[in-house]
Amino acid sequence: MQVSSYHHIKRERPHVMQGHETFASFMQWKFNPARAYQYHIDTSLQLQSDYLVDLHGNLLTNFIGYYENLQQDFDAICEHLAIPTSILPHKRKATDRSSYQGYYTDKIKALVDNHFAQDIQLLGYTF
Repeated sequence: MQVSSYHHIKRERPHVMQGHETFASFMQWKFNPARAYQYHIDTSLQLQSDYLVDLHGNLLTNFIGYYENLQQDFDAICEHLAIPTSILPHKRKATDRSSYQGYYTDKIKALVDNHFAQDIQLLGYTF
């Protein structure tokens, strides 16, 4: 998600990241607690788990779909609801980047691991 956020902001709101054009510089700035709030930056720092668990940490849903498996998970939901499936379009496929792992230094990975620890554990993500 952070690589997508970086490229999206770089493309759509380049003025927001002035002075932080590289991924490493952008991420260090993004996770800096002294940085002033900026909507386009801070929305991608929101924990997904905040929307999935209650105040006691109990999961509020019985199924979590993943963007990485969007068609397969959409089909499973349609099957569960007994409605026809359809092919989901992929209109904005990124072609301007390599694998996300190549963007991360150990330092940047540690920032993400620390901030998103709850999401990583709950959703089973790994680098």
